[in-house]
Amino acid sequence: MSDPSREQRVADQLPLAVFSQGELIGDALTKVPFIRALRGLYPDRRIVWVTTNDTHLATTLRPMMDGLIDEFLPATGLGAGRLDLLRPLPAALAGRRFSVVLDTQTKLWVTLLLRRLPRDLFVSRAAGFRLSDRRPAAGYRRPPHIVDRLIDLAEIASGRKAVLDRAAPRLPAEFLEDARRLLPDGGAYVGLAPGAGSRVKCWPLDRYIAVAKAQAERGRTPVFLLGPAELEWMDPLRAAVPGALFPLQDPSLAGAAPSPLRTIAVAGRLGAAIANDSGVSHMVALADVPLLTLYGPTDAAKFSPKVARGRSIAAQSFGGDSMDRIPVEAVLAALEGLIAR
Repeated sequence: MSDPSREQRVADQLPLAVFSQGELIGDALTKVPFIRALRGLYPDRRIVWVTTNDTHLATTLRPMMDGLIDEFLPATGLGAGRLDLLRPLPAALAGRRFSVVLDTQTKLWVTLLLRRLPRDLFVSRAAGFRLSDRRPAAGYRRPPHIVDRLIDLAEIASGRKAVLDRAAPRLPAEFLEDARRLLPDGGAYVGLAPGAGSRVKCWPLDRYIAVAKAQAERGRTPVFLLGPAELEWMDPLRAAVPGALFPLQDPSLAGAAPSPLRTIAVAGRLGAAIANDSGVSHMVALADVPLLTLYGPTDAAKFSPKVARGRSIAAQSFGGDSMDRIPVEAVLAALEGLIAR
């Protein structure tokens, strides 16, 4: 049921606008913890997400945004080029006024453009907060993690400390039902996501196989999470680990379009998981599953998924940035530690 008192409080206030230049699917997944923290800071404020280009938050991940983002103004073109400084605001923003405008990008000329939006408060990290109506306290140091930087922005605007929301994400019922059917109750499932957007970020497949075999020996069921780009690995993995499951490639899903939401639903059935630095690692994290993430050429401090129980292993700890530097023994020990906790 709706809450009439909350609806009235929302109606009585100007909305809050968040500006970004758009989100590809990886960016969108990464920003979900920030959006949930923002909603916690502003529970009774209408939140409007404004983008220059398209955003997967408004399309692919739209079901998860119910209750978090009230309105999307995607692909407005605002900030597409410097000539925008000489043009009127896009039609989608004409006549709009906001209580707060959060500028999540840092290009100085775009920030100058955004300051034209009618608002009560403008907060931006650009130029060291010099164009922001509120600034952090003296001695502030920018956190390394990109999500923490966004959360800092919201905390500076609200004057309150954010709390990360660990509640299960809102997912379509059909995906949750599929996940329960594919990974039934009673199993001890360990997820393995060997893919990534770039193969240089992939731990060698034979090492994933070694980890999967070790899980099977411990009475757990290895569950491989493969994307469309990793289907060539399915037969070798099935041959090497006969008891492994491949829920996203189950014949019952034949013809169904791949969806991050289905992957998140399946991840919610896992007892723990291991992944490379990839979009899948953030999907697993959104299910708040104990997660071990492996890093080579990318920075764990900047990109690690936000999860209640997580660890990362970086190749740099073993003398280089190539993923094959990470030994199986270190991964098995870290995974066991997560499961034991």
